[in-house]
Amino acid sequence: MSKVNLKDKHLRYGGYGALLTLLVIAITIVLNIIVTNLNLKIDATSEKLYSLCDTTKEVVATINEPVNIYVLEETGMETDWIQEVLMKYTDLNSNLNLIYKDPVLYPAFGSSYLERSNQNISSINNTTVIIENTLTGKFKIIPPSDFVSVSESSGPSLTLENSITNGLGYVMNENDGLIYYTTGHNEVSLPESLTNCFNRANLTMQSINLLTEEMPDPEQSALVIYSPHSDFTKDEVTKVIDFLSRGGKAMIFLDYDMPELTHFNELLNYYSIRHQIGVAVETNTGNIASTSPIDLLPAQGNHDILDTMGDLPIIVPGASGIEKLSNSRTTITLTPLLGTSNNAFLKRNTHGSTYEKEEGDIDGPIVISCAIEEKTSSTDTKLFVMASTNFLNDNKINVSATGNTTYINSSLGWLFSLDTQYAIEAKTEDVYTIRALSSFETLMIEILVMAIIPLIVVILGITVWIKRRHL
Repeated sequence: MSKVNLKDKHLRYGGYGALLTLLVIAITIVLNIIVTNLNLKIDATSEKLYSLCDTTKEVVATINEPVNIYVLEETGMETDWIQEVLMKYTDLNSNLNLIYKDPVLYPAFGSSYLERSNQNISSINNTTVIIENTLTGKFKIIPPSDFVSVSESSGPSLTLENSITNGLGYVMNENDGLIYYTTGHNEVSLPESLTNCFNRANLTMQSINLLTEEMPDPEQSALVIYSPHSDFTKDEVTKVIDFLSRGGKAMIFLDYDMPELTHFNELLNYYSIRHQIGVAVETNTGNIASTSPIDLLPAQGNHDILDTMGDLPIIVPGASGIEKLSNSRTTITLTPLLGTSNNAFLKRNTHGSTYEKEEGDIDGPIVISCAIEEKTSSTDTKLFVMASTNFLNDNKINVSATGNTTYINSSLGWLFSLDTQYAIEAKTEDVYTIRALSSFETLMIEILVMAIIPLIVVILGITVWIKRRHL
């Protein structure tokens, strides 16, 4: 029987190799066990689609009352990605409790909330989330349609975090804000991007016809007048002025194609402004967002509304103008928010075939948005005025790619003196188009795979074999 020579070089190197292989296998097994038990995952998406943003973490950190997050899903049929996101919330704050309610076992659970809700929801579906403050009983229903949004211009976006953080902000807020929007004057329909801003700021929307209805208490409400194309009556204007004089708040949107509205202009004049009908044309290339001189990249003024904008661009296509009147009351403060350069002008003929300046056009700079505040000893009236609705129109501009909705969120925060930090924007996953390879590129890949790489492997193998011959 031959003895094993432990000093043999081949045996030693083989033993070292075997030990190293066993060590690598052992480390891999241990790491897999640790990762599996800890459920460690990495969000590698560029938009961090499955992670909570810093704003959400700040909101969750302030919750000091028990809040239940109910999920209506059948046992064993839970949606993994929704569960993972919701568990991230409960990991941040022990006051948050994630509770699953099987709608088969508890068929009346969801309907009991629906009966008491003032939300515009017709039914409770599977995967619905209900957030409830257990101390106050205040709750919000979040249907599955609020988890993902689809836009023709930007594609699908994940809005689950928006909705959950918004719901938490709603149930923790003692006061409910109301947005009343006028009807009966051929107003332009409110765009989805604007209503989403209201929803994310936890503001309940309600239409109002000033011919037949009275204005509400201005304490926690605001009035929206969205580009009327037929006139108000004197009585309606009186109602609006009375509402604002009692400390009310208003958002007024104007358009370049609005007709002259005598009584509505009286409302604007009362707060020392006049609507300049026409299209703002920019000649300074630094203030143009595209090849069209009416797609404005306006200059920004100094105001609390603009402090949170950062580097986000506000893009305004097809804006009209706002003129400040000289007969302003001493109690009124008007602050321009957005405007053109000095080289711009307001083109009065909106049906012309040229953007060239003509006789009768108004020289710049043109104010296209402003904030108006009137303070007295007992009231604080605030108005946000924007001379464009196109900047929220997805058919005119890719709104989600701009800071336009952030601008609206900031104006809502200023109007209501509220923290609208839970008005989080949707997360849109980057969509990449795969380009077809050319015939030359295909040939190069074939040569690389079939010739060059095998040749390199052969050369490396021969090199290793030669070296080991001398061991």
